[in-house]
Amino acid sequence: MMDNQLSLFEQGIRSFDMGEYDEAEKCFKAVIETDPKQAEAWNKLGVTYVYQKNLPEAEECFKTAVFHNPKLAVAYSNLGNIYFEQERYEEAIAVYHRAIEADPEYGNAYHNLGVLYKQQGNIAEGVKYLKKGAKLNNRRPWKDAEPPKLANMRMLLWVIIAFLIFLIFRSR
Repeated sequence: MMDNQLSLFEQGIRSFDMGEYDEAEKCFKAVIETDPKQAEAWNKLGVTYVYQKNLPEAEECFKTAVFHNPKLAVAYSNLGNIYFEQERYEEAIAVYHRAIEADPEYGNAYHNLGVLYKQQGNIAEGVKYLKKGAKLNNRRPWKDAEPPKLANMRMLLWVIIAFLIFLIFRSR
């Protein structure tokens, strides 16, 4: 992503996180206008549409995201969630498996597949996928964290350390 696109993308994420879905939608659309192949922006726009209760648009966004990046497991998983919500279970199962093929370490796809299997009464298969998803998600807790949030945590740690050093030297 170019700097302007990255800035708009980050602004879209911030707006989304604050519940400002119309603003997030504008930002993600602006990124897509400058680069229609930007799969991550298509995926985030799809998630925004889900929160706006616009499932047909969300579905199209997730399909477009995986068209431009067939390795974007989160978009497959999001598409599967749309199908699950619409009781299109066979399609959901297929795209959850596509998510797992795209990234065998993406725990949410296993989790979602496990929930679907359990809901259908296939308890053994459901438990198997739920366990695998939990294991993967516990192993990679920071995988989906936004890098700026991690940077902010590091900065906070350094501020605390500096403050403690200040207190130690001040008390002498």
